[in-house]
Formats: sequence, structure tokens, C-alpha cells
Amino acid sequence: MIINRRKVKLFALEMAKSRAHKFTRVGSEFYDRCEVSLKNFIRDQVYRHPSVGKTIK
Repeated sequence: MIINRRKVKLFALEMAKSRAHKFTRVGSEFYDRCEVSLKNFIRDQVYRHPSVGKTIK
């Protein structure tokens, strides 16, 4: 697992405070979707990056 579940939970619940319905818990499916989204984002960024140098910018 790449994501920090505690920080994802804190951030998600903080974002949920502005909604009319207040959420108090984060389900495991939410973490799974975050993990997949992050991996896809990283994969896309690496493949789009030019093959020059040693640093991913």
C-alpha cells in the first residue's frame, strides 16, 4: 500500500466538513479507490516524462 491511511482519512473527513451531511467514517473501498487513483497518476506521469536525465520532475 502506497497511501497513508490515517492521513487519507483525516483529509477526507476534513473535506467532508463543508457538506450538508457530515461524514464520520471512511470505508475500505474509499482507500482502495485512492490507492488505484494514485498508482494510475504516478504511472501516467512516469510514462509521459521525456527520457532525459535521471530525475522525474
